[in-house]
Amino acid sequence: MPHRLLARRLSALRPPRRDEREWRARVEAAREALAESGLPAEVGQRLDDALVGCEARGEITSELAVAVEEVAGLVGAELPRLRPANLRRSLVHVGVGCALVAFIRLADERTALWTASCVLASVWAMELARRTGGGLGRRIDRALTPTAHPFERRAITSGTWYATSFALLAWTLPPALVAASIAVLAFGDPAASVVGRRWGRVRLGGRRTLEGSLALVLVGGGAAYAALALFGTDGLPLAAAAAAAGALAEHLSRGRLDDNLTIPLVAGLAMHLVQLSAS
Repeated sequence: MPHRLLARRLSALRPPRRDEREWRARVEAAREALAESGLPAEVGQRLDDALVGCEARGEITSELAVAVEEVAGLVGAELPRLRPANLRRSLVHVGVGCALVAFIRLADERTALWTASCVLASVWAMELARRTGGGLGRRIDRALTPTAHPFERRAITSGTWYATSFALLAWTLPPALVAASIAVLAFGDPAASVVGRRWGRVRLGGRRTLEGSLALVLVGGGAAYAALALFGTDGLPLAAAAAAAGALAEHLSRGRLDDNLTIPLVAGLAMHLVQLSAS
């Protein structure tokens, strides 16, 4: 029970927050819950120090996210997965998406399919190496640290789901729809994160906000339209369907499924259905 109270107080640190006074009150509530949680002294102190730093900076810090994951792993407590802002991760997210769209446009279909299959095999081989431990697994984890969320140390990484969605799309949809689906994820997802953290006020459940979802629709829709234009496809209805479906997929995932998998797959399905209805 004390762990559940701590989990609720830590979850309250997630954006949106309205003012500095409210933020400090939420941090203090988390520290009070921590004092009553019965965690081992050393572990509790580590988390408390991270909360103090979090209060001073006025945002969720990577130190707090790492401390929460360490506590959850050590004592088996169900604690929330905190996601601090990570500009490097967002830039990689966009960069990979741009590279994939360019590759899909330039490569022939056979090359695209075999490349997608090789990428899929590679990322899941890396996941296996991480699970079996040893020097290779530790090296992979260290390489992923700058762009991975702390909770991904104990979970399948978002990059693996990103590559999985690309491979599934490549084997099931035309290249134009694959590129548009990836574009919704690459641009819309980071936009939703940035807008939700900074300006999100209307909660939709979990970490999702109305403002973030609207950002995903607008930015992701624009990116999908641009990707479709590269293939000479009349893209407005398709882009609108992809963006709306991607936002819905992100909202419904809520931590149960990784949205790097669900957003592009659902966006691609929506565009496919629009094409079928028009034919």
